Amino acid sequence: MDFSQKIVWNAYSTVVGLVAAVATKKAVDGAWQFVTGEEPPEPNDPNTPTTHAAVWVLAMAMGVGLSQVLINRFAARRWEAFTGSASPLRQVNLKF
Repeated sequence: MDFSQKIVWNAYSTVVGLVAAVATKKAVDGAWQFVTGEEPPEPNDPNTPTTHAAVWVLAMAMGVGLSQVLINRFAARRWEAFTGSASPLRQVNLKF
């Protein structure tokens, strides 16, 4: 892979990662509201019960982990379809 393809891959994976991060946050928030009927808790707020904070953090971690696997696979498939070569090893990383 040449230098220009690496730049394009970095830009592509960054954009896909940002879109995925926003979508994942909205999906986990929506799932929390659907299941509990409440707004998602603020885990750093001392008034939030520890169990709610812990369950929220676990739900968010599961959502981000699943999303990251799916997005990495999606990005690699799209890159292969577009260029005809395997994608670089850099993964799409979600950051909040």
